[in-house]
Amino acid sequence: MTENASHQARQDQWADRILAWLTSQEEIDRSLRDALRRTPSQREETIAHMAEAVRGAAQGLTIPGCAAAAGIPEHMLRDWLALDASFAEAIRAGQALASAHGLGPGAAPTPAALQLVLNAIRKGATWPAAAGLVGISVRRFNRLRAEAPPVAALIAAAQRARSPKRHGTGPRRRTAEGRARRAGYRLVLLDDPLLSSGRPQCPDRTAPEPEGGGPGGGRG
Repeated sequence: MTENASHQARQDQWADRILAWLTSQEEIDRSLRDALRRTPSQREETIAHMAEAVRGAAQGLTIPGCAAAAGIPEHMLRDWLALDASFAEAIRAGQALASAHGLGPGAAPTPAALQLVLNAIRKGATWPAAAGLVGISVRRFNRLRAEAPPVAALIAAAQRARSPKRHGTGPRRRTAEGRARRAGYRLVLLDDPLLSSGRPQCPDRTAPEPEGGGPGGGRG
């Protein structure tokens, strides 16, 4: 194996480890909730999503990027901004903080932006669409990939980490746990007016849904 090929192989292994770590974060959050052995409050779910959105705003993410970072559809985030004055103020404060420190559209991509891009690609988004979530143009993203080989390696790893089913490379065997998650949602206590009374609900909402029924969720 040549020196260049050996270096590329090491970089690919490094990138695959990073993607595996990013994937594991979602499972860690779920496991910690399960460890509490109690039914979470719907209000707690809302606040958790809001906190992730505010964190994204403080790191220079766009509104679509904040929604993706929070794991909710963009229209839901905009509903919350219209209905909850304290949340809207927190988002504005986060954006002001990012702007004061030179973050945001037009600035150099942050680790948070790169993580969002990688997660979006891993979940099926094209890289131009994923870059758009954080306000990076296709031309600038191409330049970033060319100038930073580790970024290109991470993008390739995110593409490799996609579900085989999405790429037509064969059916993916689903475990009993996976089938249960697809068939229903985790139970939560319905105590949040933002998510009740006919408003759109979070992806973790209660009430099991028959497999194959009901509308699809938003982009994560």
